[in-house]
Amino acid sequence: MIRLPLIIVLLSTLLTSCSQFLPRKKPQESLPQRSGWRHAPSWAHKALQQNWWKDFADSRLDSLIDTALSRNPDLGILSKRLERSRAQTQQARAAAWPAINLNSRFLPGREQSSATGWSPIDLKPWANDGSVSWEIDLFGRIAAGTRAAREAEQAALWDLHAGRLLTATAVAGAHFRILRLNEEHALVASSVSANQKILTFLRARKEAGLVSETVILRQEAEHERLTRSLLDLERLRGLALLQLENLCGGESIPLPAGHLSTCRTPPLPGRTSAAVLAQRPDMLASEARLRSAFELEESKRLNLLPSLALGGSARARGPSLLSDFRQWMAQVGPSLEIPIYSPSRIASVAAGRAATNEAAALYRKRAITAFKEVESSYLNLGNRHNQLQAAKREVVALEKARRNTLATFENGLVSQIELLESERRSLEGKRQELAIRHALLRDHLTLIRALGGGSQNKNPRK
Repeated sequence: MIRLPLIIVLLSTLLTSCSQFLPRKKPQESLPQRSGWRHAPSWAHKALQQNWWKDFADSRLDSLIDTALSRNPDLGILSKRLERSRAQTQQARAAAWPAINLNSRFLPGREQSSATGWSPIDLKPWANDGSVSWEIDLFGRIAAGTRAAREAEQAALWDLHAGRLLTATAVAGAHFRILRLNEEHALVASSVSANQKILTFLRARKEAGLVSETVILRQEAEHERLTRSLLDLERLRGLALLQLENLCGGESIPLPAGHLSTCRTPPLPGRTSAAVLAQRPDMLASEARLRSAFELEESKRLNLLPSLALGGSARARGPSLLSDFRQWMAQVGPSLEIPIYSPSRIASVAAGRAATNEAAALYRKRAITAFKEVESSYLNLGNRHNQLQAAKREVVALEKARRNTLATFENGLVSQIELLESERRSLEGKRQELAIRHALLRDHLTLIRALGGGSQNKNPRK
């Protein structure tokens, strides 16, 4: 009769200890509701394809990105992490399978007990054990752990896609930088050639006694300044090539030829805020990590409940490994474990719940950051378009003024200082226009990255 009150007390203690860890829904973070982007131009509506870089119509860029996606070392690391996550999923799934163990050992010794009349006897030295165990997942603890591992594997998969997007945009950015430096080098080289002609013209006038030595020195200084700019451009181009080679796995790559003006700027892509959350790889990875943390919390919570296992074991002893056994024992049947009060398990559930809440907060922060990146990219792109139009008009005016100044200089109607200033302004105007066109392409890549690149499949969450 004592057993029934004892069982009631134990069960009430169990329910009290587990009452604070009842099942709950996955945390739902409130995100800003956006019907559209405030700074998106009206023409930003083109859908993003998976191979979005082909819209730039640059075969050299296509080849570089293909090489980087197959040989980039960072992507290799992410691929190995995905393999590890898949192995961990298999490990979590294996917890639901039966376990079979066999053991054979040599244990010489003696036994002395009341059963032997307190006379020592030699034990059989060879002992063999065998066991079969299988835990019945009554409440789904093992299944929840398996789901947590599977979601972690999905997060690793989306990390790989995010790495591919970052690598592709980084390769495109380095390629465009080299094209810009090529064109800027050509502009400065053209200005050096023009200054060399002016210097030759001035030296001829000096011999005729029409200009002073100071005029010649001033022009030579301008020539050296432009030569120094050429050397600096070559240095920057070499650094950009090294960056490109590193992105492509360290292979030696020939310096891309061509200029930035030959690169086509594709139409601006568009994607709703809901599509950004559903197709941006880092958002999908963050969402999968939230689901994984929630399932892991659920597995720890279910670990507070009773568990049932089926098992069997057999033991045998004999004088040698190959002889008949003289002693043996076998057991088979279920075993029920009822955790009445386990502080470590309760603390584990609390830690799992805190981890889930942290993952939800990180997901919300990443979503807000993603929306900010899209808005800032659209704002920059719209402004860059206006700047580029103004820069083109400025270059046309400065180039016309330069030609007029050069013609009047040859006729001796303006000073050499005015000619130098006109040449410098024309060159700086062209370089500024080139810098804006390069910035426009960089902002375009930033927008592609903010929107999540091309969609991987029709339903990325599957």
